[in-house]
Amino acid sequence: MSESRSLGERELDILQELWKRGSATVGEVHAGLVADGSELAYNTVQTMLNRLEQKGIVERDASDRAHRYRPRLKQRTAAGGAIRRLTQRWFEGSAEALASRLVEQDLGDEELDRLQKLIDQRRRGKA
Repeated sequence: MSESRSLGERELDILQELWKRGSATVGEVHAGLVADGSELAYNTVQTMLNRLEQKGIVERDASDRAHRYRPRLKQRTAAGGAIRRLTQRWFEGSAEALASRLVEQDLGDEELDRLQKLIDQRRRGKA
């Protein structure tokens, strides 16, 4: 599924709907996108789902009258690719620079405590 690197913003919006629902018809995906403020036409959603199927990113179940689509690409995998691209593009490939920038944000004490807990767990796992 190397095509996941070339996903556009609208394709990711469609995948978000599928990840949220588990599976959905074109109409359900379209309704979810419209509810979130998108102005994509029904036919555009259908075309994009068909392209995602051709790329191997989603699969279609044609056993019912209304075809249902399911994501084949896991959300965690897509997020990992997006983070790698972000790190390469904005932080010269440095995950440390990305993490530092995130910590510089206005994080509350509870958020910082959760991050520190994750760091501590990661260190214990590496030891």
